[in-house]
Amino acid sequence: MEKRYKIGLIDDEENTLELLAREISMLPGFEVGFSTVNPVMGLEYVRSGKVDILITDILMPELGGLELSRKLIDSGIPVIICSGHSKYAVQGYKVEAVGFLQKPADPIELAEVLEKARKKMDSLYWVKKEVEEDYVVVGDKLGHVHQVVKPSEILYMEQQNKKSIVKIEDGSEFVLVSPFMESLKKLKSRYMVRVHQSFAVNILKVRKLHSEECELVSGDRISTSRTYREELRRIFENKRIN
Repeated sequence: MEKRYKIGLIDDEENTLELLAREISMLPGFEVGFSTVNPVMGLEYVRSGKVDILITDILMPELGGLELSRKLIDSGIPVIICSGHSKYAVQGYKVEAVGFLQKPADPIELAEVLEKARKKMDSLYWVKKEVEEDYVVVGDKLGHVHQVVKPSEILYMEQQNKKSIVKIEDGSEFVLVSPFMESLKKLKSRYMVRVHQSFAVNILKVRKLHSEECELVSGDRISTSRTYREELRRIFENKRIN
């Protein structure tokens, strides 16, 4: 089940709290953890672990939003400033607020800044994003060994019975136990093109096209069937010079 992030709301105006709570209730993945007009009590709620993200006003009695934010700088809790005074936006960044919302908060801007706060919470977000985009991780049947592979390093894939053999540029290979098209999806590479009932090649690794096969930069010659041959030739057609 997807994690739902709890949002703390602190503002000395009840109508602002009600509006924010209503907008947050319509956003997937977020819910209100607490809502209060008392900033001192709100700070205690945050420190007791009741929320993941805090939205606070600036000008409030007893404890202002900027001072409250300073107290939370080392907590790891992302703070969003929501104020009717835009002049405080710059000061908000000085206390490491992740964003500023002008009252009344625009629903789209609220969704955007909450998403920004969510990403900040996940310390591995950008690392995981990079890995998801540029690598595939292949495990053995027992889960003891995991091989990290860049899709751009794949030469070709060959289907053998109910498994797919994936050949890598460095001479290594790994096995995917799944149907051909499912295996292609697992590789997460837009450059893998089917050229035969049993073969797909990385189009970036094709060096020559022959009448019934394509030659890769590795020297491997992969059979091409009539069904896929014309499509393969069309890919290179606009690059051909005579």
